[in-house]
Amino acid sequence: MSTSEDSDLSEDGIGIHMKIDRNSNPGKEFNVVTPAEFVRRFGGTRVIEKVLIANNGIAAVKCMRSIRRWAYEMIGDEKAIKFVTMVTPEDLRANAEFIKMADHYVPVPGGTNNHNYANVELILDIAKRLPVQAVWAGWGHASENPKLPELLAKNDITFIGPPESAMWALGDKIASSIVAQTVGIPTLPWSGSGIQLRDSDLENGIVVTVPEHIYRKGCVQDSNEGLKSARTIGYPVMIKASEGGGGKGIRKASNDDEFTNFFRQVQIEVPSSPIFVMKVAENARHLEVQLLADEYGNAVSLFGRDCSVQRRHQKIIEEAPATVSKSDTFRRMEEDAVKIAKMVGYVSAGTVEYLYNADEDTYYFLELNPRLQVEHPCTEYIADINLPAAQLQVAMGLPLHRIKEIRVLYGKSA
Repeated sequence: MSTSEDSDLSEDGIGIHMKIDRNSNPGKEFNVVTPAEFVRRFGGTRVIEKVLIANNGIAAVKCMRSIRRWAYEMIGDEKAIKFVTMVTPEDLRANAEFIKMADHYVPVPGGTNNHNYANVELILDIAKRLPVQAVWAGWGHASENPKLPELLAKNDITFIGPPESAMWALGDKIASSIVAQTVGIPTLPWSGSGIQLRDSDLENGIVVTVPEHIYRKGCVQDSNEGLKSARTIGYPVMIKASEGGGGKGIRKASNDDEFTNFFRQVQIEVPSSPIFVMKVAENARHLEVQLLADEYGNAVSLFGRDCSVQRRHQKIIEEAPATVSKSDTFRRMEEDAVKIAKMVGYVSAGTVEYLYNADEDTYYFLELNPRLQVEHPCTEYIADINLPAAQLQVAMGLPLHRIKEIRVLYGKSA
């Protein structure tokens, strides 16, 4: 784990066994009775008392349960933070659990998510009309759309997640690979191998965006250009859409004929997405590092997960911690994850994914997911850190070293 120098946390926090008295109520200890008092007491900068959840189902339920548990422990009132949910006609007909849990709900159009949970203009309109101080998008839907934090920031509403600049820089597979190469993180041979950003491309040492002319160098514009890259890299290769995910926009090609056919399939599956070509990692495990970062340049790794059991490029089983790699190797993976987070000014929870070859004890950067992942409870279980609540506290402007569970993780007094 790593933090910046102004934090009072040590550098050797990996592997600390944590013990938290769940029956204690530190909020009463400190006379914290409101979110405003909590923010003042623990060095935050903005009060958040009302949150719009731009999601539904288990995501909304998990958010409310986690933050209400934290509110009871720290403030003594589980309803100290009020929640507003967006509800479609389909949710109402299903009598969804999250509707009953919310303090207030707002009806929204049904149908596909571009009419509701992924509609950033609708989310902004609801947030302004209610009003709320913050929006939590969880995972899926609008959670990785940089337009959402951008629009919210322009209207003085806090996004409980990373800033739009970090999303632009890392939410795209091509851009994130270029950033990874810039900071020296290993990558598999791909159509953008060797491309790096220069100091002139950074703002105060931080990547705000990958310039278009550099970004395009990592793309393949058509199947002929892709074939040249595939032959240079060497088969088998993966054809990947940078905007793909969840098993969409990815194909394995073992020869020229397969490449031409699969390239068209990727184009059709994720229309208008930039495409790149990457070497297939044989016998690789899929490992990931959970990150948490604040707005002051501090970032820590919260251990890792092994999500190698997959079907059709979809994760089926998540294991934590990731034990298949050597401890020193995984520590380097954590350090690299922190390094890339700091390079883009990342804030809130995020996940860096790697491919790991156990036979050679080598790893390669795959991507960074700029959001809370659905599998985050695995990390919560082994690290004893309430991630949605940690996101909320980061959004309130608390530095990491003032968050109780992070302090306990590093062996400091709560």
